[in-house]
Amino acid sequence: MLVSKNNQDKTTKDIWIISEGRPVHLDLSNVCNQPVSKPVTEYKISEFAMYLLNPNPITIEEKVIGCRVKYSENSSGIVRKLVKKLFPNKKDASDSPHPIEEIIATIKIMPPSFQDNELNMHFIKINELLRPFDPVLKKLSSLDIKKIDDITAVCEDIGNNRYQLNLQGSLQEKLNYIINSISRRVKVVFNKAYLSNGLFEVRGFNFHLFNALTYYRLIKFIQNGQARYCVLNADYQLKYWVNDDELVKFMHILEQSIKTDPRLKEAISSCMKGDAKPLKLFFPQKLDQSYTEKYLPLTYRDVFDTYEINQVEKASIASMLNNHLSIVSFNYIPRSEAERQKMFINISVLHDIKALEPIKSKLPLLYSEINKKAPPSDIGKLYLLDSMSGYQNV
Repeated sequence: MLVSKNNQDKTTKDIWIISEGRPVHLDLSNVCNQPVSKPVTEYKISEFAMYLLNPNPITIEEKVIGCRVKYSENSSGIVRKLVKKLFPNKKDASDSPHPIEEIIATIKIMPPSFQDNELNMHFIKINELLRPFDPVLKKLSSLDIKKIDDITAVCEDIGNNRYQLNLQGSLQEKLNYIINSISRRVKVVFNKAYLSNGLFEVRGFNFHLFNALTYYRLIKFIQNGQARYCVLNADYQLKYWVNDDELVKFMHILEQSIKTDPRLKEAISSCMKGDAKPLKLFFPQKLDQSYTEKYLPLTYRDVFDTYEINQVEKASIASMLNNHLSIVSFNYIPRSEAERQKMFINISVLHDIKALEPIKSKLPLLYSEINKKAPPSDIGKLYLLDSMSGYQNV
């Protein structure tokens, strides 16, 4: 961990992700077993970027709402399998996999959130006393282990998204865990913050403790003709490898989004102040709705009002806006005791100026106006094309 001496103008809550790269003379012999080609590039990354790039497991709290029970095959199922082997071409409509039953708690008991903590504890005790009478718990307690092949827990996150949680141990131990955990929050371990396909789990990061003056070194170098990345600590010792180049690209996109979209910066800042709870960070490949001459982002509605652009030119420009997009979606829940919880989503849409090259000579004033909005970066000149926000009750 490093503390920057050149960022004294920053406060401890100024959110940033990654700096511009700079060439450095660095001996990587203690990191790499093979020779490294020059140049070597160093980026400074924040604590948040350190978390997002980290390939190590994270732990979060999740609510167990039920389970999926996979029952053992009965004798008729075994006979059908034997017939299938003897007559592989014979179709059997009754042939089906193991019966699976999903048992879900129908009543969602939210933790009390009164200002009086003693009153909260009182209601929690009442809920605990009523648990033995829960029909779902009664059903789980009556399950016959001998008829079960496997059982997995069903979790639900704060955005009402469900997923299965594989459990360790014997069937009885798994069942006991579910009975003791249902309608309660439990510790869940994810392999890493990056889940897949541009989606990050950010509940594992303590935004409230973020310090903008702390940074780490992200090193880029060429080895065997391929770009490689690693993160080093203050003593230039290896923290971890970044084996997916796209993750580094996401960091640059997020940095540009925070710089140019005040809505996104305010949303993340509210999490750092403790006024909101972060959920997910997502980099989708495309928007749900394409831009057209009738559906234009605010940036171009303002520009078209300034310059005389005919309908044909508007349609041509609108088509260009759907290419070379970089999108950042940030989900969070503001902390409020006065109303039902709402999940907010902020979407920042960045556009690469190179997509507008075809109009550079035809509409130079328009191109110049947009070009002013696009600061250079390691991933091109991106400007804020659009910023959208909304919410849903959870």
